[in-house]
Amino acid sequence: MNIMPSTDPMLQAELFKKPDPNAELQEVAEQFEAIFLNQMLKQMREAKLSDGIFDNQATEKYNSLLDMEQSKHLASSVNLGIADALMRQLGTKLRVE
Repeated sequence: MNIMPSTDPMLQAELFKKPDPNAELQEVAEQFEAIFLNQMLKQMREAKLSDGIFDNQATEKYNSLLDMEQSKHLASSVNLGIADALMRQLGTKLRVE
């Protein structure tokens, strides 16, 4: 008896596919790279030489949110090598046989 009659073969292949243990590691490595970039952008912003005319808490909050989004975008689009190094270091320990 067939439990899944008349379903799409691509859907069946997707349902019964084994999960890739390195996929989650890749995502976490990119998130770590984004955190690193966020800290770097934050330190760069704190190293300003003078206060601006319109600087206030709202501007600081906006800049911190902007830095967070920019760091996420940079981590996914620019290859700094941090995520790759983490994958090489930790990926060998997660090999599932």
